[in-house]
Amino acid sequence: MSNITFTRIDAKGPGASGLNPALHDPADVILDGAKAPHALNAYSDATNMLSAGVWQCDAGTLKLADLPIHEVCVLIEGEVVITSDDGRSERYAAGDAFILHKGFSGTWHMPVATKKYSIVYCG
Repeated sequence: MSNITFTRIDAKGPGASGLNPALHDPADVILDGAKAPHALNAYSDATNMLSAGVWQCDAGTLKLADLPIHEVCVLIEGEVVITSDDGRSERYAAGDAFILHKGFSGTWHMPVATKKYSIVYCG
């Protein structure tokens, strides 16, 4: 029998000390704003196939092309409008959860500063 463990993902950072400055994914293109991303990686498995944490950014728009991961997002603050290259669009606000599927291409627009819990699977 293995040990059962758990990890707290604190939206305010470890000990409420804040999130660390971060870089956008190299495949993301900044179209407008979105100059100050911050993040906390609270967990990565031994293979780095699964990770979980918090990400926040100021208002702006990112272009995503052929997303290399599956990502489960739960918005903590702000809102996001996701529009696929084929024109389908969805708006999400604080408290909403959604999945960005591997292969997604389109825009990620944050009309206001946004913070999310993020679970990423690289398989």
